[in-house]
Amino acid sequence: MVLKFAANLNFLFTECSTTTIAERIYMAKSAGFRAVEIPFPRCEENQVLEAKKQTGVEIALINIALDPDRHKFGDASIPGEQELFKKHLCDTINIAKQLHCPKIHIMSGLMDQSFEKHFSTYQDNLKYAVKELERNNLMGLIEPINTYSVPSYFMNNYDTAREILNNFNKQHLKLMLDVFHLQQICGNVTRTLDELKDLIGHVQIAQVPNRHEPDVIGELNFEYVFGLIEKANYNDWIGCEYKPKTTTIEGLKWLQKYGHQL
Repeated sequence: MVLKFAANLNFLFTECSTTTIAERIYMAKSAGFRAVEIPFPRCEENQVLEAKKQTGVEIALINIALDPDRHKFGDASIPGEQELFKKHLCDTINIAKQLHCPKIHIMSGLMDQSFEKHFSTYQDNLKYAVKELERNNLMGLIEPINTYSVPSYFMNNYDTAREILNNFNKQHLKLMLDVFHLQQICGNVTRTLDELKDLIGHVQIAQVPNRHEPDVIGELNFEYVFGLIEKANYNDWIGCEYKPKTTTIEGLKWLQKYGHQL
């Protein structure tokens, strides 16, 4: 199986903090990437659409729209913000369809009330989301994020994710498995990836603990991890959601080291 890699534009090609998402798409294309993952393109929808048209780069995934002043990590589990979540989902579905982007990352938000209140809100919002996603032939993704990186993030473990996903149509709501988070949430990468493989809708990678390129010294042996991904029969884009140790271009040498290409 040939693994294929997408540039996450929240992390890659960000050496200049003023570059837009559209500019990063052009940069990703120039570097050889055939696909990217993007944040919701607030205030630059037209520029991103034009960049996709001009480059032919696939938009593999888009993060759901959010309010950076109120809920910068999403609002899917926030009690009392159900209407805001519905608006953000609607806005994201609209741009995803224009970009021919098949996957939307639904971010849960931070927990500041009881687990039970957040869980109930999350379930209700996802029930609404699945209907909208099914109607538009799109896939929603939920991602456990470790509490070292984002303290108080609601969706922070795989047991809760599995419980939620087992209650829904898995064709339109699946698990986003980021190996960086998996290692810090529970470790046991081999067994956990095998147990979760039927729920996985998207995969992302980064070395642990500093979130650099896969070949940087760290806790994970990515030659082995890539073998696990192949064994799980995951054949879609793998998101490169890491922070370049030096520069994006310099850091891409890891692909050749592991026998992969863009």
